[in-house]
Amino acid sequence: MSNFDHHLILAPIRGVTNYIYRNALNATFAGADSALAPYIVPVASGELNQRQLADVEFSKNALETTGQVLTKEVDQFMQVAHIFKDLGVKKVNLNMGCPYPMVANRTKGSGLLLHPERVEKLLTTIKNKCPLEFSVKIRLGREDSSEIKKIIPIINDLEINDFTIHARLGKQIYKGEVDVDSFADCLPLLNTIPCYNGDIKTVADYKRMRETLPSISRWMIGRGVLSNPALLAQIKGQTFTKETYKSKLFEMHKLITEGYLELDNAKSDFLAKMRGHWIYLRDVFEDDHKVYKKIKKARSIEHYNDAVEWIFEQDIADRVI
Repeated sequence: MSNFDHHLILAPIRGVTNYIYRNALNATFAGADSALAPYIVPVASGELNQRQLADVEFSKNALETTGQVLTKEVDQFMQVAHIFKDLGVKKVNLNMGCPYPMVANRTKGSGLLLHPERVEKLLTTIKNKCPLEFSVKIRLGREDSSEIKKIIPIINDLEINDFTIHARLGKQIYKGEVDVDSFADCLPLLNTIPCYNGDIKTVADYKRMRETLPSISRWMIGRGVLSNPALLAQIKGQTFTKETYKSKLFEMHKLITEGYLELDNAKSDFLAKMRGHWIYLRDVFEDDHKVYKKIKKARSIEHYNDAVEWIFEQDIADRVI
């Protein structure tokens, strides 16, 4: 679709949408205009996960990728932002949307949304000192969608013009319906149009959202892409036959497996990593339960390869074409 003028962002899913996945998607189905990397969690000791840092390194990423930090401490955020800058990262994101109770109960992620005074202090200092372009990812609230109404004035006053709203509450995690009405209620209150995130799983979902939210032009999509890697390209108007789809998926899977096997100590956690991908990828195939059962039963890389050979002889589901 040559006149497609919206911006599609690959959302972060921990353990799955790393640079190996992002590059493989970009080299095969494509469709993403940029990506948000899974978050890094700074700790009091100052030690950081080197593999997570390497994931956002500019030279490793074929797709424009924003680094993300999950913290409530400005010093920790700044530490990571400066390292990101040294790695060639252009933009850093503060995660204020993570829904998991073990995160939120520590006043991080969506838990921050219950404390607007802390949010104001954190965002003000980051805005003044951050060495990189700065964005925010939030939800409608932790417990109630009224909570975002206390955050919006802070975003407006600080002139934060790059932020994403996931149209759910933190307490929902990823369950239940997205609350598009509450998302739409935010728009007249905001000085800048946000990026929309939440439950775009099909081209029809995107078209419906585009009609419902005509002012939105930036869309962040995660699980829908993991279950159908062609989705972003399809949203842009590209079509696939079952044969071309299977061919591209086979190449994408090959790039992912090769990428993992090139890492240090790769073989020890290869099967666990690939099972994480197949939780979603199984949806591409007609008999998704049988497909995932084959993957789960694989106890060696050799057995895994046999399972994959069998899987790629199966029918692609009509729902992804």
